[in-house]
Amino acid sequence: MDLTLDRRHQARLDFVEGLKCFVAERQVPALRARYQQWKDDNHVAERKLRDRSVIAARFERDPLYQASRGLQRLSQEAMWREARDGLAARRGELEKMLDAPNATVGGSLVLDPRLPMPAYYTANDFHIQPGSFHGDSLAGAVYEVGVATYTMHRYGKAGDEMGRALLGVLPKGKTFKRILYMGCGPGYKAYPLIDAFPGAEVHGIDLAAPMLKFAHRRAMEHGKCMHFRQMNAEQMSFDAGQFDLVFCMLLLHEMPADAIGNVLRSAHRVLARGGLLMNLELPEYASLDPLSAYLMDWDTEHNGEPYWRAYHEFDLVDAYRRAGLVEVKQIEAHSDWGGGKGSYMGSFRYHVTQGTKR
Repeated sequence: MDLTLDRRHQARLDFVEGLKCFVAERQVPALRARYQQWKDDNHVAERKLRDRSVIAARFERDPLYQASRGLQRLSQEAMWREARDGLAARRGELEKMLDAPNATVGGSLVLDPRLPMPAYYTANDFHIQPGSFHGDSLAGAVYEVGVATYTMHRYGKAGDEMGRALLGVLPKGKTFKRILYMGCGPGYKAYPLIDAFPGAEVHGIDLAAPMLKFAHRRAMEHGKCMHFRQMNAEQMSFDAGQFDLVFCMLLLHEMPADAIGNVLRSAHRVLARGGLLMNLELPEYASLDPLSAYLMDWDTEHNGEPYWRAYHEFDLVDAYRRAGLVEVKQIEAHSDWGGGKGSYMGSFRYHVTQGTKR
């Protein structure tokens, strides 16, 4: 499926990416230098800086901070607009391709039009993508085009960078016969696991039918055999004990705490004895320096991430244990950069929370 934009829309999208790079490479380092100078001149203790109101009192009215955050928001809005409008002229053609059967490499797609959508899911446009993941038939295509710009092409061509990071911290020598990816979206992040465990049966579930259609199409085009089903991870209909490995990536920060608990208990039920539950996410605030945590927290109020702050202050290790998992630990994983244009968070790292079903 060719998602190449026409010259006009691509030029505008390139300009948006330039704005994002300017924020990441020029404005944020300047802001960090200003922050360090203020911290040193006033002998502000790091413990005090953990209170967001302290940094806010100094920087919320700072012109540099305001300009960087304003450009961040404006570039995000423009990014989705150009991606969506750039594909709009081909909507009929693309929808026909997404609805066509794709069985050349095996795999499957099962949709459930009667599946109830959680209120927290439908009430929000995540990442401020218009229509979010479920409200536009081309949500998957728009997401692919937009996210490449959003991440400044850090994830590489296939978008599987996080999958490689997860693969790098899986227990050495352990094999998996049945794997489940919860909240799979376009599915790319599972590709490294499909390649690493060629005999495994790999499933992906998501709430959004448009994302699943797109994931199924892309899997076929990439030669990846994967089974997709529209399903709520809070109440999975798979048989108990069906999977050796269940994982998710950047999923839990998009739901409230009670839903996270439901997902963990549901994952525990479908895991086989000795099976692993792995969750890959950006690091929690406590592991970051105060300014990075403060800038990261901006997404809570301004980037369609209402549960972002609560998740990054949430005790996931304890939640794993309450869901019945044992040998729970947190592992640091590192990404491989796909683009080299940079990010205001610097070299990317993730935290992977691992638990085992007894």
